[in-house]
Amino acid sequence: MSDYKVLAEVGQSLVNVLWQQIQADSDLSALINNISLISLESPAEHQENTSDPALLSVYLYRITEDPYMKNRPAVEGTGGKVRKPPMALDLYYLITPLLKAPRDQQIVLGKILQVLYDNPTLEGPDLDGSLATAGEPIRVVFNTVPLQEVSWVWQALETPYRLSVTYTVRVTLLDSTMEQNQQRVLAAKTSIAAKSLLGAGV
Repeated sequence: MSDYKVLAEVGQSLVNVLWQQIQADSDLSALINNISLISLESPAEHQENTSDPALLSVYLYRITEDPYMKNRPAVEGTGGKVRKPPMALDLYYLITPLLKAPRDQQIVLGKILQVLYDNPTLEGPDLDGSLATAGEPIRVVFNTVPLQEVSWVWQALETPYRLSVTYTVRVTLLDSTMEQNQQRVLAAKTSIAAKSLLGAGV
């Protein structure tokens, strides 16, 4: 099951996967040498806080409900009850290197693209918290949004544009807590059955 902490767990899962690959690369670990330097804060929050040492921002900037996963049947609950199906979410991330040198920014960004290209599906030990035991993998998809849409994000952050990439994480399942008793069907009548009985003279 994935409870309400799933949004935070997806973000931390991304941080963990990126850090595992960064620390294994001597060139990258020379630039980012601690997982604490990878932040879930927005680039704007980093800019406002001059004492913030973060060097990489993995920022969740948008959440939508997956349109292809709506209207699914109820799932098994507890004590013979049924539960509303999980809410299926698509999470949109803006990933931004915060290093000062443009060359270092591009090196880090190239590594991010490589890591998430080689690991498009996260599951089991890749995942944090309840996601690790939920048995539901998540997909990390490079999101080639138009430059204008990316510009809107930066405008909303009221921060000058920086070189960055966007990814969509799908499908993230958020379990419902609403359960109800199953309604058993005791009898069913159809017009076809009624006509057949009349035709038989019963």
